[in-house]
Amino acid sequence: MKELILSQQYALLALNGQESLHPSVAKNAVLRAVAAAQVLETEFGRDINSFSEFSAALQKAVQIAKTLKKKETSQIEQEVVNALKAEELLKEVPDLLGCDMDYDTSGVELKAYLSDEISYVRIKEGLRAEILEDGPISLEYAVLLWLLRESGCIHDLFSVSEQSRVEERMTEAATQDEQYRTLWEAEFHSIFEGVMNRFIKTKSKLFKNPYLEGVNLAFPYLDRRKSVFIDMVIWGTNVADRRAAAVEYLDKKGFTVEEIRIGSETLLKIGNIYYRIFPMTKTAYKVPIQGVNLVPAYW
Repeated sequence: MKELILSQQYALLALNGQESLHPSVAKNAVLRAVAAAQVLETEFGRDINSFSEFSAALQKAVQIAKTLKKKETSQIEQEVVNALKAEELLKEVPDLLGCDMDYDTSGVELKAYLSDEISYVRIKEGLRAEILEDGPISLEYAVLLWLLRESGCIHDLFSVSEQSRVEERMTEAATQDEQYRTLWEAEFHSIFEGVMNRFIKTKSKLFKNPYLEGVNLAFPYLDRRKSVFIDMVIWGTNVADRRAAAVEYLDKKGFTVEEIRIGSETLLKIGNIYYRIFPMTKTAYKVPIQGVNLVPAYW
């Protein structure tokens, strides 16, 4: 496998789990960040030797991310996806959301991107080690972290407690180097504020993390993952029974599911994403329906 450039590393982390056939606010944020990454990797290839050159390249990247047109976004998606598919690092699989009761019988085709697990973990753990451990932070990793922050993906890689460490490390780097300060102060996620305000007016929780109520998050949050309701009998069952039934159902649907023990709880790992299971009863046409909710795990 050839060495991945910045935009490809970022795309492997950020496109994982995103629906591939249909547009979404979350995927749009990712593709704008890919466009910014492409600008920066091109500029870096020209041997930036001064702060003014770096600042100019960063401003150009932010401006392109903010002004990207719909057609350009689609083109960038096609280009980066095709490049990663050619390296067998990304593929399209059935979207877990298709298992939700509301979608299961709708006839709507849902697919999602799935990153190669080995490459995904390698990039993810390399970034986590660089940011969370003591020592200097390379500019490339700082840029990768910034891209994740601006597209609302940082919550996929760092827990709430780790986010304080991330902020502390980047603040320290910013005080020591003007390039890092300029990078950390640059923003393009503000372009989604209009969307956020419209959704808030309709009582949507698009930019509110539904799984971390009461927790002050250090970074912009964009709801990239959806919970899934699977209808099944839950009365008279325990946690292990419900988990086993959910695994069996997902296996039949063609999903690869692993039960992962983390601390005192057991999570389900599906496509590089971890889920918790909660019993739930939904009402449809005034009829109660038993089932379980698979909720993306943020910790």
